[in-house]
Amino acid sequence: MGSLELAVSLSTSAMGYNVFSIMLGLAITLATVCGLAGELWWRFDLLDHFRWQYCWMLLCLLVIGLWQRQRWSLVWLLPLTLNSVLIFSLAWPPGVFQQLGSTEPSLTILHTNIDHKNLQPSQAIEYVNNQVADIVFLQEITPTTLPLIVDQLKNYRLVAAEPKTNSHGSAMFVPLDSSLEIIQKHIVQVPNYSQRPLLTVDVRLGKTVLSLMSVHITRPGTPRASNFQNIEFQSVADWGRRQMDAGKSVVIIGDFNSTPWSQRLRKMLVRGELKNSQQGWIWQMTWPGNVPILFQIAIDHCLHSPDLITQQRTTGPYIGSDHLPLTVTLHQR
Repeated sequence: MGSLELAVSLSTSAMGYNVFSIMLGLAITLATVCGLAGELWWRFDLLDHFRWQYCWMLLCLLVIGLWQRQRWSLVWLLPLTLNSVLIFSLAWPPGVFQQLGSTEPSLTILHTNIDHKNLQPSQAIEYVNNQVADIVFLQEITPTTLPLIVDQLKNYRLVAAEPKTNSHGSAMFVPLDSSLEIIQKHIVQVPNYSQRPLLTVDVRLGKTVLSLMSVHITRPGTPRASNFQNIEFQSVADWGRRQMDAGKSVVIIGDFNSTPWSQRLRKMLVRGELKNSQQGWIWQMTWPGNVPILFQIAIDHCLHSPDLITQQRTTGPYIGSDHLPLTVTLHQR
């Protein structure tokens, strides 16, 4: 190939890349803006959850454009900044492991969604057996998997369970030698016409009564499901407020099917006067569990009342489910 032909080939390749980068950048910018209008259309709400992906893709377009001395690529700074502001609002204050005195009561909660399609959850069971937690909440428990889990969880005993053949089942476990005082436990529907049973339990933490709820919020895959998800967020937030009005501390943990930078979850925090335990632990993504972090989003959360502090927060490894485990240690202020 002659020098002229090579130059033409390179020029054509560069032009093709420029067209691709412009189209991709415009698509991401449009998704960035439309995601802010999630209240107008349920599909716009879905676009609100992938801001982490928008950030790194826009950053790649910006860096490559500047490397090629294409000043017009600076335009990608606008959507990159907007997405970054929403994401990095979780970064401060930074989450730092806090050493507690021996007299300060704390509670470690392990939550994981084991996937109701996973009929042999041996990886999940092995993982839970090797963890140290005061309470374990498992979601998507079925009548088939519950006996297996109860039999093979050697270090924990069953406290409450509501297995379902669909993805709505759940169960709660505590260590065999647990001294945790369980005041009461209930299976509730929130809102009251929901078909999703939710586990709630009151325990004593020091001198305080702590109300916990294990939630599995609807996935917003259709207009009807999206509308119901919004109702669930409002109803769960109102449940938390009622517990706080009764003088209790509150923890709501589970699969929210929503990211922390989504408008719905942020409105739920305001409505329920709740705090997100992920504040300071920004990079803890949970779904899908079997892909690199660049392609994951955070949809499993632990929300709590303002009188509690997140001492430690971690996500676990892949355990055969589409979700990663979430472990949170809380203590009183």
